[in-house]
Amino acid sequence: MKRFLVCLSLFIGLTFIAMNAAIAADTGKESEVKQLKIDVKNLAHDIEILRRDEVNYKIEKSLLKDAYSSNLETINVIITIVLGVLGVLGYLGIRTIKEIRADYTVELDSLKKLRTQLETEIDSLRTKQKEFESQFVVLEKTNEEQDRRLKVMELIEKISGLIRSKQWIWAQKYIAIGISLDPKNTLLLGQKSLCHANLGEMTAAISAAQELLEIEPENNDAALNLLEFLALTNQIRQFNTYYENYKLHVDTACNGALIVYLRSILNLVNGDLDKAKKELFTFISNQTDETKDYLENWSIEESKTVFEKMPISEQRNLLEKVGAFFKGKITKSEFGPMLT
Repeated sequence: MKRFLVCLSLFIGLTFIAMNAAIAADTGKESEVKQLKIDVKNLAHDIEILRRDEVNYKIEKSLLKDAYSSNLETINVIITIVLGVLGVLGYLGIRTIKEIRADYTVELDSLKKLRTQLETEIDSLRTKQKEFESQFVVLEKTNEEQDRRLKVMELIEKISGLIRSKQWIWAQKYIAIGISLDPKNTLLLGQKSLCHANLGEMTAAISAAQELLEIEPENNDAALNLLEFLALTNQIRQFNTYYENYKLHVDTACNGALIVYLRSILNLVNGDLDKAKKELFTFISNQTDETKDYLENWSIEESKTVFEKMPISEQRNLLEKVGAFFKGKITKSEFGPMLT
């Protein structure tokens, strides 16, 4: 009995356990079913979302396809247009390049010719410029020369006034200025010679007169002055040399009276009074007994300067009387007795 009770207890316990297990199993299944239902529901929702997304995708795909097709056609059209334009431009460009090349060749030839012409003109201009520069230099020198000549002429005029007033020293100062401007001016050299002679500076007077004749050998008046200075300084050899060079002019000067006067001075200064008196007597024998300036415009002031420095003697007296007679200060009858 006891065994039976034990078995019964075990049976009831097992049954209870089994029932609990079945209940638990049923409870678990219900939970799983619920969970499955939830999952199915969720899956259905997801599927619905997926279907909706698929539909949207298809729609978007279709739209994209349409848009792509449209864009592709647009692009193809644009590319075609661009290629067409490029083709036309390329064709025109090739023609334009050829034309440009031909034009360039023509223009290049023209430019070469123009360059040659310009170079020729530039060379011509440079030549003209050099000519103008040369002319300008010449003109400038000419202006300077003219200015210098004007200054010299003004000085010569000033000196002439001083000589007329016998201001020999002042005249010499202006002559020095003038000669510094124009060393070979024969008028200045003549004035220089005259001033030295009137100051009794015969060596300087002769030097100036000789310099003048070297520059202007045909200056007969300067030669006559030089002969007088040489006679007054008793330079017989040089006197005869210059006399031979200017003989024709000297012999005819003052109708032949000047050479008689000069030879008389030369012989008297040399101390040959008899020779001088003889030549003078021959000359006055052919003259009338009246006062006459035989030397005309010839000045004997230079001679007087020399005579005045000589000691009083027959020689000096005769020299002074010769001068007086030839300048018409005494008559033939007054001068003649001194020659006998």
